Amino acid sequence: ISKALKIDENTLVKPIQTHTAVVKCIDEIKTSEELQDVDGLITDKKNIALTTKNADCILFLFYDPVKQVIANVHSGWKGTFQKVAEKTALKMINYYKCKPEDIICCICPSIRKCHFEVDEEVKNLCEEIFGFTNRLEDFIEVGEIKDGKTKYMIDTVLINKILLQEVGLKENNIIDSEICSVCNQNKIHSARAEGENFKRATAIIT
Repeated sequence: ISKALKIDENTLVKPIQTHTAVVKCIDEIKTSEELQDVDGLITDKKNIALTTKNADCILFLFYDPVKQVIANVHSGWKGTFQKVAEKTALKMINYYKCKPEDIICCICPSIRKCHFEVDEEVKNLCEEIFGFTNRLEDFIEVGEIKDGKTKYMIDTVLINKILLQEVGLKENNIIDSEICSVCNQNKIHSARAEGENFKRATAIIT
């Protein structure tokens, strides 16, 4: 991959992701061990490639062409509920002095509402955290009844789009791949589709 992208593999910064809301500013090359429990990376330094991995979770690639700041964020539903993407954008704004209207955010392939099925406990938590948006009906849908329990479908991508726009990102600057990892499991890794021995994809920005 490094050869294809014409970058030095020694410039790759790879965090050990554990579904946290921890976002680190990277000023120099760091080892994975130095980035334990980190799910977001930001830098304004040249010759540093930020990487994240996924197999259904959302990966966000941020870029401010004015300040020349980049970020790479891993956000499963736990990260979304902790607002890790929003926290990354705010850190770009507050620490790197980026203007929100300049920030571009690309949303990589991930599990979508059509396949992200949760139980009532997760649905209730979602309502509790994001009720302030007054858009619960847009991103929570009643699903099937399985084993006597009602399931719910949640659109975590839409939740993140709403949060990013709340901090000032332009709607046109939030670029969604609109690709569901489960629907496209023949091309993209999906933990839900592949099961216990699932593999991961990598997103790189430099």
